[in-house]
Amino acid sequence: MVERLQAARGKKVFGADANFYLHELKEAAFMARGMSAKAAHNAALAFYQMSPHAVYHPSVIVAYSEWFDSSWFNFWKISR
Repeated sequence: MVERLQAARGKKVFGADANFYLHELKEAAFMARGMSAKAAHNAALAFYQMSPHAVYHPSVIVAYSEWFDSSWFNFWKISR
């Protein structure tokens, strides 16, 4: 995901790329205020009312399919 954002430097990002970026910024801000990583992760998802599935681009899910269960594929309507 970071590589996707680096490749898009200077361009607008949308969808999962934007979700990932915003989520990581908010998560870092929560952690800077003393939250644990897990609490900050969940708080960032709640702040943006975002499904955890929305944070990773479908191409990343396919490329690293061993890390993702069927719920991720179902969310994005992609096949293994």
